[in-house]
Amino acid sequence: MKLLLVSLYVLVALYLSAAWLRFLKKGAGLSPQQKVLSFLTVGIATVFWPLVVPIAYVKLLDTTVSQS
Repeated sequence: MKLLLVSLYVLVALYLSAAWLRFLKKGAGLSPQQKVLSFLTVGIATVFWPLVVPIAYVKLLDTTVSQS
């Protein structure tokens, strides 16, 4: 089960980073410094999304349960 979850996280991370990189390549008019910062942001987002999504989901569940 853990292997399945890790595989799912990795696949989603690869998909998101590929989509973000395609979007950044289309970005005309970016200076070289802006491009570097954009790629850095994509890298950081790809690394940390597996931490943020479960935390946000648990918080959403807690809010939903407390309102019931």
